[in-house]
Amino acid sequence: MKSFIFLFIYLVFTTNASPIAKTPTANALKICPWDFWAIYIYNAMNDPIHVNVKSEDDDLGDHTLALNENENWSFCENIWKTTFFYASFNWNGSRTASFGVFDHTTTPHCLKTWNFRKASKCFWLVRDTGFYVGPHLTPFPDGWTKLHDWSLVT
Repeated sequence: MKSFIFLFIYLVFTTNASPIAKTPTANALKICPWDFWAIYIYNAMNDPIHVNVKSEDDDLGDHTLALNENENWSFCENIWKTTFFYASFNWNGSRTASFGVFDHTTTPHCLKTWNFRKASKCFWLVRDTGFYVGPHLTPFPDGWTKLHDWSLVT
């Protein structure tokens, strides 16, 4: 019976009609039983890029980002800390990339806050030289770590 009550309380806290808060995430306040994250993907190229972000439970859709535009979302991380979001990128139809934009290999590069009501933040910067992650939106290259490259479409 205690397990059932725990499961019920867990589902109440982690399930709602819209688990993904679109915008604005920078000032979003949400109470999560575990970590609350806000992820930003910025286009730092003159050409537009196409981005599709998905998780096991959510498809955030296809988006075209012009120079300095961003795609962002926020979410509560699951109890097992296995939440995983991945993104597919396309640049001019000639270059692509697909990789995890949130998991525990990227979080060491992000800004973890210890306030349970404010989001920890992770910023991605898309450049013609590759994909960079950082804890703040700072001028390039200060604080950015390159994690991925573009692939040529064959």
